[in-house]
Amino acid sequence: MGNWVETAWDALLALQDYAEASASGTAGGDFRSWCSRPPNEAYPFSAGKVKMKESDTVGNRGAWRKERTFPVPLAVDRSGEVYMEAHIRIGGGNTVSPRLHFYDDGPGTGRVYVGYVGPHLTNTKT
Repeated sequence: MGNWVETAWDALLALQDYAEASASGTAGGDFRSWCSRPPNEAYPFSAGKVKMKESDTVGNRGAWRKERTFPVPLAVDRSGEVYMEAHIRIGGGNTVSPRLHFYDDGPGTGRVYVGYVGPHLTNTKT
C-alpha cells in the first residue's frame, strides 16, 4: 500500500506541473506525451502508467461510463460533470489495481481535475 501512496503522490506532482504548462499553452500535447519527455524542471512520471482513453467497450457501456463520470465546476461543463477516461495506473497485478482518473481543462480553466482515486472501476476483466 505504501508504494501506491507514493505513486499516487508522484502522479499528482507531475499532474500539477503539467497543468501549469497546459494552462500556459506550453505542454506540447497531452499528459502521456508530457511524461514521455518532461521538461528538465518538471516532476517526472512514467508515461507507461498513463492511459488517455478508455476502451470503446467501457465508453459505450452506460453503467461503466457513469462510474467514470465525476463532478467538475460549471465553468468546465454546463452539466457539472465530465467523463474522465484519462487515468493513471497506481497499482497493478491484483484485484484492486488502484487508478487515478483525471480531466485536463488546462486550455479552459487552467486546471487538471482529479475525479477519482481508488480501486479499479468495472471493466471486462472485473
